[in-house]
Amino acid sequence: MKISTQWRHHVNAWHQSGLSQADYCRQQDINPKTFSRWTRHELAMDKDAPLEVIPIQVVQSAPAATTEANVILRLAQGAQLELSTAVSPRWLAELLQCLA
Repeated sequence: MKISTQWRHHVNAWHQSGLSQADYCRQQDINPKTFSRWTRHELAMDKDAPLEVIPIQVVQSAPAATTEANVILRLAQGAQLELSTAVSPRWLAELLQCLA
């Protein structure tokens, strides 16, 4: 199945928006299930594309009030995800692959 120009435009616009799929669909008055299907189709087509290196910056911050350290991931769109350092390195690697 070939993705139409209209759906490719929406998938690209969604990626650049920083919105969740649900929020983007609400704003654009698009059926979320249909959009999700087209997004999965687009991702499957990109599977053979070369991977892109995403630069990250590691900064040391003041110690947290708790005894457990955290890892903070900041994405280009301003989203931030704070994780415990107790998470499995394998799980974290899979998460980073999904976010790439």
